[in-house]
Amino acid sequence: MDGLVTAAAAVGGLVAGDQLEVVVERVGARVGFERPWHRCPKCERPAAVADSLPLVRVLARRHCPHCGGATPFATRPLLMGLVSALVLGAMATRFGTDVALAPFCVLGLALVAISAVDIERYMIPNRIVYPTLVALIPLLVLSSALDHRWGSLARAAIAGAVAFAGFFAVHLAVPKGMGFGDVRLSGVIGVATGWLGLGHAFVAFFAAFVLGAVIGIGVMAVTHGGRKTRIPFGPFMAAGAVVAVLWGNPLAHALFHRGA
Repeated sequence: MDGLVTAAAAVGGLVAGDQLEVVVERVGARVGFERPWHRCPKCERPAAVADSLPLVRVLARRHCPHCGGATPFATRPLLMGLVSALVLGAMATRFGTDVALAPFCVLGLALVAISAVDIERYMIPNRIVYPTLVALIPLLVLSSALDHRWGSLARAAIAGAVAFAGFFAVHLAVPKGMGFGDVRLSGVIGVATGWLGLGHAFVAFFAAFVLGAVIGIGVMAVTHGGRKTRIPFGPFMAAGAVVAVLWGNPLAHALFHRGA
């Protein structure tokens, strides 16, 4: 049964991740979601049927058949689909048939979309962060109610508040180094990972800063941009959250019980 759940989650992630392109494109450009969802950004004419199908459109034309304009980020839907399939499949392996799989699948898809926007636009959009939080909270409450895990909600609230306050303090101290979008996202990640345990929340942010430091130094060395190199932090926060959800228990034990 767990194998079927994992396979279904992976396939769902592949399709949903591909369709996240509409969200990433519209939110990043700060435009509405008026139909048609799939259309040429240059002439705004609707895409052909094949160009609107999940995954198929990546292999279809890379130029608009009407105006000849090139399709921007033509392979991004496929990349988001593959990443989403990997993330949701891993979440399903972690939770199995537990009802808690639902909120963490929502979190996983949201983190993929947020990372894509942040990489392209250097911003973490409220139009994804707030709906994610609105969807997460009732799903986490439902998961707690079904399994009588009310203590998990208290830990989620504590971790979310502490993460938000900590990142807000950094934002006030170094506003150019930590945007307020990162502050908002930290609260969402704190709530989600804190529901699993305070140790999970610590691992999420610890992993985010470690990954950010290591990869950031590597990017600066390759580009010779120095400390002025602009690197979005959202993808590292997303990666840290996924690491914490999947391997939070052993990592927290390794961090807090060394030498014990």
